[in-house]
Amino acid sequence: MSSAGSGSADDSRLITGRWAELIVALILSATVVAAAWSAFQAGKWGGAMTVAFNEAAVNRTIAATDIAQASRDITGDRATFSSYVLALAGGQEAVAEILFEEFRDEVKPLITVWLAADPLNNPAVPSPFDDPSYSVIGTVEDAEVALDEAETFTTIALEARSNVGNYTLLTVVFAMVLFLAGLSRQFRSRPVSIALGVVSVVLLAAGLVALITLPTLI
Repeated sequence: MSSAGSGSADDSRLITGRWAELIVALILSATVVAAAWSAFQAGKWGGAMTVAFNEAAVNRTIAATDIAQASRDITGDRATFSSYVLALAGGQEAVAEILFEEFRDEVKPLITVWLAADPLNNPAVPSPFDDPSYSVIGTVEDAEVALDEAETFTTIALEARSNVGNYTLLTVVFAMVLFLAGLSRQFRSRPVSIALGVVSVVLLAAGLVALITLPTLI
């Protein structure tokens, strides 16, 4: 009877050990796949982050260029106009004609309208730059669009950076699961092995839940 009981106990331990090995193998397999997917996603989101930050920088450069151009246009228009008025007042028609050609195409019609009002003999005639149609709004609007695009890409880049951090953290978690699951097989003490196995299962479950909720890139 004692021998039969001993044999039965050995068989039970053998079956339990095989089941434990199978569970550990499943944990390791699932963890390897999850860790690989997390690393892959971290790389993909890292690339997306870089692209978005670059696009934001490009659009900010475009906006700065447009704003600088608008400033140069305004300054140039007024400087040319001052010289033009002085030439007209001084009777320097040839110089005035040359200066007129230096005006931007958008400004020339305004100058023509201003001249038709005989401003030299009628000081009440307003400056052509007071005309509502005078503006560099097109350039300014382009700058505003570029700034909006820059903000959009910055938001995308920050979201991508957050995802990179989350996936990197999950990769570390899955690495810990692999370590603990492998370590659990090295102890002969069943309580220690079971405790390590439980911890690895809990970490794996938590990691998989987090992994499912994260956005993905293909």
